[in-house]
Amino acid sequence: MNFGEFEIHLISDGTLFLDGGAMFGVVPRILWEKRMPADERHRIRLGLNCLLVRTGEANLLIDTGCGTKFGEKERDIYGLRRETDVVDGLGRLGLAPEDIDLVVNTHLHFDHCGGNTLRRSGAVRPAFPRARHLVQARELADARSANERNRASYLPENWEPLVEPGLLETVEGDTEILPGVTLEPTPGHTAGHQSVRIESGGRTLFYIADLCPTSAHVPLAWIMGYDLYPLTTLETRRRVYRRAVDGGWLILFEHDADHPLGVIREERGKFSWGAGAGEEQGAGSECP
Repeated sequence: MNFGEFEIHLISDGTLFLDGGAMFGVVPRILWEKRMPADERHRIRLGLNCLLVRTGEANLLIDTGCGTKFGEKERDIYGLRRETDVVDGLGRLGLAPEDIDLVVNTHLHFDHCGGNTLRRSGAVRPAFPRARHLVQARELADARSANERNRASYLPENWEPLVEPGLLETVEGDTEILPGVTLEPTPGHTAGHQSVRIESGGRTLFYIADLCPTSAHVPLAWIMGYDLYPLTTLETRRRVYRRAVDGGWLILFEHDADHPLGVIREERGKFSWGAGAGEEQGAGSECP
């Protein structure tokens, strides 16, 4: 869609299936399954919604999905479906990987940065060979010192091949990377997690990433079991939600396969999802 002076495209890297209980933490299945039904392996279907922002100055890609390096075993565990991928999505817009100037990784879990690199002839190489890749310094430090709790999510092949060619850069705190595009720390899922605030023409779109992965997760306490710091997630959400409601922000939900774009509403102190641009008018999901 046109967004002020920018052009914005949702670029899908397909879908994956993750355990519903892990995705909703302490929320009882009887509640979350009404909104996201599980398959026979207790997994729920999730999108891999990356975002292309064309500002006129640069082509910016936010997150890169799982990529193509997983073998058959991992594809089965995570239920990866390659209905489409980032490179195909860019191609339909007339862009090649070499046309991407900036890649933002909200964090370094495999489903957000796996497409940073690809395997060719036994070697792992940058997928976007001209792009600067930006991540919070705290996130990179934590990824490089992963422990038993988070090691399965941090796969060095997704970022270390970017180091030698000088394509990996770190930022610290709020950072405007292009006029109207700001990286904003949103800790909780990981300590170095960041979201992206896009402002143009008096409007704001917030790529919220894993602070709130789907529209079903909008209620403050509906926090993933994957979050390393759930109480920090709670407070970060409270802060971001208040600004989103007051500012009428559009929210891009990275893992929502059905309702990727919407707004956050508040009524009597409770937050819920509502339809935004591109969604069916009148749609919404009230959650306790």
